[in-house]
Amino acid sequence: MPIGAIEGISNKIFTQGMKNIGAVEQQIAPNDQPKSESTKTNFENVLDTVKDGVYKVNDSQINANNKIEGFIKGEDVSMHEVMLSVQESQMSMQLMLEVRNKMYEAYQEVNRVQL
Repeated sequence: MPIGAIEGISNKIFTQGMKNIGAVEQQIAPNDQPKSESTKTNFENVLDTVKDGVYKVNDSQINANNKIEGFIKGEDVSMHEVMLSVQESQMSMQLMLEVRNKMYEAYQEVNRVQL
């Protein structure tokens, strides 16, 4: 599955989850207080950070694939460079999955809160 498809699915799930969190937050907060702009800004900051992370992981995977192709084609790429880029790509993907899992756990925790 291409990273773009994964990003689209993850982005939809994340956006829906953040909307649900916002709805719960509105129910908890007193109605007489105006909604602050900082909440929207914080949401946008989190979303931008997640998107940047996905793009960096994707770039890392593309870089690793390019190094592998260059090595196979006989270009000036050492096996050491190939292995380092593949390991970097693998570790960044594992980190992204762990962050996703933690965000999902936090979302589930918010859903369990009884009003």
